[in-house]
Amino acid sequence: MRESGRRIFLAGGGTGGHLYPGLAIAEALRALQPDVAIAFSSTTREIDRTVLAGCGYPVTPIGARPFSKKPWTWPALLLSLVRTGNQARRRLREFCPDVVVGLGGFGSYAPVRIGQKYGAATAILNPDIVAGRANRRLSRWTDRIFCQFRETVDALGRQARLTGCPIRPSLLAATREQGVAEFSLDPAKRTLLVTGASLGARTINRSVVRILSQQGVPDGWQVLHLSGKGDYEEVAKAYREAIKGPAVVRAYCDKMGLAYAAADLAIARAGASTVAELMAMGLPTIFMPYPFHRDQHQAQQARSLEALGAAIVIEDRPDDLDDTLRRLAGALKTLLENPDRLAKMATCARAAGRPRAAEAIAREILELADRVTEQRHARIAATLGPGDHRNDHRNVDKGMGASYTRSGDEKA
Repeated sequence: MRESGRRIFLAGGGTGGHLYPGLAIAEALRALQPDVAIAFSSTTREIDRTVLAGCGYPVTPIGARPFSKKPWTWPALLLSLVRTGNQARRRLREFCPDVVVGLGGFGSYAPVRIGQKYGAATAILNPDIVAGRANRRLSRWTDRIFCQFRETVDALGRQARLTGCPIRPSLLAATREQGVAEFSLDPAKRTLLVTGASLGARTINRSVVRILSQQGVPDGWQVLHLSGKGDYEEVAKAYREAIKGPAVVRAYCDKMGLAYAAADLAIARAGASTVAELMAMGLPTIFMPYPFHRDQHQAQQARSLEALGAAIVIEDRPDDLDDTLRRLAGALKTLLENPDRLAKMATCARAAGRPRAAEAIAREILELADRVTEQRHARIAATLGPGDHRNDHRNVDKGMGASYTRSGDEKA
């Protein structure tokens, strides 16, 4: 008996930037193949629970630790790899995926490697311009690497594909009217969106608060400020007591499509998912890249979009906050007072966006799943011989060196 339906396992986490693209892929998979079975594994961080809460898919937290070059952390890292390997092995033997997709970050490493050992096809998502440590290691063995930047494709080799970063179709469907209503904004005013992504960004929060405390919100504009939970009380107090002008402050937003749709200009970090979403929405942006990454990938990503005319980059300099404030205030004044410049930037942003990236990636994943299924059936047929179909959907794949079965179908 040939099993029907594909089974896709999405693994990763640690930030919303790893998980939101996974949800976009899942949404696209279900649109293309409604009966596809999908499951997630995540890290144990709170942001993973927040992002995946109510997603509608089974989620297994795996207690992974980040990679580190500090020797004194290696014993704990080795223990973590053993523990996470065992957790991933148990879950994959239950779910029996055709394809394991690594969403990036340390939470993706063990599930992808175990999936390879069990005969699943594997793919990794690498939307950052520079591959992270986990993806650099996994790229040597994986079947597909989905990238957002041409530079990444050139660096990672023949398995890499230039697809863009997955964006949830539902995010792109939001209208300005819906966004304005969601946040109780004034539809007659333009909106400045301030966001530090899912975890917030302290230097962005404090820089914007200081500028607006001194200058107020410009006439004809209002502010939607997404502060992150850690800075919410401080930021909300500043808007109540020190900033003149209409503003809405939220700690966290799980409806970013509505926030983007309501906005006319954004101030943001330059993480891969944020970049992809802003460009797909055609939203002019002032990027303040996170300054502490060793490889400075956010700065590289932001500069590539600045070169296309879609953004302005302000260097976040914690060692010289006055310079950061001066440059940010100048960029804000230029854009808030120049609607023609904003319109040109919006056109360039839309041209740089890849709103159908999730669908393109989903199609390749389903093709990988079909290939794995056909290979499994061919091995089963060779093992059983002509005319013998006894429990062939439960047979162990003798050629893989590990038990890869579909007996988990009843458990998933």
